[in-house]
Amino acid sequence: MKSRSIALAMGAVACMLSASAIAQSSSAWVEIKDPGELRALLSNKTLRGNGWVAHFRSDGKGIFILEGRDPSPRTWEVKGTDQACFTRPDAVTNCYRYQRVLKTNQIVSTNVQTGGSAIFTVEDGIPKF
Repeated sequence: MKSRSIALAMGAVACMLSASAIAQSSSAWVEIKDPGELRALLSNKTLRGNGWVAHFRSDGKGIFILEGRDPSPRTWEVKGTDQACFTRPDAVTNCYRYQRVLKTNQIVSTNVQTGGSAIFTVEDGIPKF
């Protein structure tokens, strides 16, 4: 009987600890609402996501490479205080809002039109294109 009580108590403690860890990790995301910070996030940076990579120059030009496909040019600009918008060659534009993790280089982007999101990392530097 004692071992069962100990197991239940340990399970309750584990649940409490994991709940606080989840709460802490979700509060580590901070919205990027400064146009200067958005420009710095994209200017001369390489972004890497799951199955894609993008390179953006400070002059508003970029290139998006989806795994297994040819590179596709993009232009980009900051819109307002909290969005970056990207235009494809077919003139379709998608705008995103961003959050960053305080202790890492991870960023989450949320598509303003669809609500879809993606997590990616940011690296300094870009190749010539």
